[in-house]
Amino acid sequence: MKAWMLDEPGKPLALREEPTPQPRRGAVLLRMEAVPLLSYTRAYLEGKLPYAFPPGPFSPGTNGIGRIEAVGEGVFGFRVGQRVAVNPYWRADETVPEPEQVLIGLTGISAGSAPLLGDFRHGSLRELAEFPVATVLALDGLEDVASSRLAALGKFSVPFGGLRRGRLAAGETVAINGATGYFGSAAVLAALALGAGRVVALGRRASSLAKLVELGGGRVTPVVLTGDSAADSAAIREAAGGGVDLAFDMVGQATDANATLAALRSLRRNGRLVLMGSMQVELPIPYGEMLLNNWELIGNFMYTRADYLTLVALAASGQLALDAIDVATFPFAQLEAAIDRAGAAQGLQCTVVAAEGERAWG
Repeated sequence: MKAWMLDEPGKPLALREEPTPQPRRGAVLLRMEAVPLLSYTRAYLEGKLPYAFPPGPFSPGTNGIGRIEAVGEGVFGFRVGQRVAVNPYWRADETVPEPEQVLIGLTGISAGSAPLLGDFRHGSLRELAEFPVATVLALDGLEDVASSRLAALGKFSVPFGGLRRGRLAAGETVAINGATGYFGSAAVLAALALGAGRVVALGRRASSLAKLVELGGGRVTPVVLTGDSAADSAAIREAAGGGVDLAFDMVGQATDANATLAALRSLRRNGRLVLMGSMQVELPIPYGEMLLNNWELIGNFMYTRADYLTLVALAASGQLALDAIDVATFPFAQLEAAIDRAGAAQGLQCTVVAAEGERAWG
């Protein structure tokens, strides 16, 4: 079978013939049908990000959609031929205070995660891929949706976990900071699917915000940020009709804290702010304001298995608008072109490499 292999960061990817793996105990073998690409895939492959790589050579690739080709011993809830989503966020199933955790096909996370990362070092960019059964989710009820479209679930999973961690309740008002970004735009649609009464979409590009307003059915209000924290906070509060219940920060690589502070100060009393972005500077917390307003500050990494199950259920019920995502699909052999496209993608765009039946592997 064919697989894209990376010998070490900075070296070119190579499409090679590799031995067909057999699933170990507690694992499944998937025939991959569609794999979404992260916007920073090129920088990752070139070793420009501070990530802990799997031992090489390995196949990169995180999320994906595939069908079960074989099941290992000790797998009880899945069957051959079943279509599943790959969730690369794998935590050791051990009764310890802080189990080791990795993102399969991408990086180690916790300090002692190297052995875990090496145990399943290959990701989803291969025709046949083996994953721990704990990282796959059944897609029953979504038979009529193309795998390339379902691959967009990976775009929703991260912000969905943050919104659930922030306890977004039906009817509440939520402000999404970074709403024009890759994950932030998905956060707006996820908040709508979770029943938010109003979503205040924050960004610096009015044109990108306009698309979200169109999709919001009257529940999305845009605020174009100026960089003036006080003015932006006032604009958010006005758009929210007095303040927001939950603020969600999903800005990537921010070099100042003004937008995040504006989101914080837009909260009603007892409001919550969830941090899931990658700001490059310190966040100066207003101690007195936090105290007097009973504000809650929540740092969140990724999502839980229960979050992903709920995400799939919302997609199956039609409450999550997967068809709002602009999916660009490339054949498997054209991965380099797909990586370039992913790096240029904005907002509601998603880049996918797909198998025969979606588009040929090549």
